[in-house]
Formats: sequence, structure tokens, C-alpha cells
Amino acid sequence: MTLTVRLDPTLATALDRYCAATGTTKSHVVQESVAAYLISASQPAAPRGAQEASLPSPAFQAFADAGLVGAVDLGPAGSADKAAVRARVTARVPAQAQARRTPT
Repeated sequence: MTLTVRLDPTLATALDRYCAATGTTKSHVVQESVAAYLISASQPAAPRGAQEASLPSPAFQAFADAGLVGAVDLGPAGSADKAAVRARVTARVPAQAQARRTPT
């Protein structure tokens, strides 16, 4: 089958350069591109926001950077009550950040 495709000048130039650099024909590049497009178009689309959901939130990232995500060894007391966790966080957070949070 013969197919005629109109390309804007920028895309046509890019195609020419790619074919010259790789030694492939324009026909082959277009065939491969159409095949890849049809394969991806036939795949079910991921739910909207699925990519963003897999990324950690800024709050989670801040806690992770402070070393507060994961198991915490609280020493011999081994308590994970609110006071012990608060003390651990206070020890990890720089004094400057604490000063900003303290009301004047």
C-alpha cells in the first residue's frame, strides 16, 4: 500500500536528518512509528492521576529526608508513644526550623 503523508517543514527536516544519520529509509521510520502508535493506542489507558499517585507527596519526602520514615529504634525504653516520637523528631529537626514553628 502506498500512503502519502504531509509533514510540516520542521518535522520533514528532522526526518531527513534522522534517516541520513541512521541509514534508514523514511518509509521504514514511518512504518515503525505507525506500528508503535497503534500498539500504544490499543493499550488501556492508565487511570488519570496514576502516575502522580506513585510519586511520594512533598510531606512524605520531607519526613523521609529528615530520617523519620521507617522503623525507629527508640533505645532501651522502646516506647513509641507520642512523647517519645516528639522527642525524636525534635532531636532531628534543626533548631532553626523549630524556632520558626514556635509562636512568639
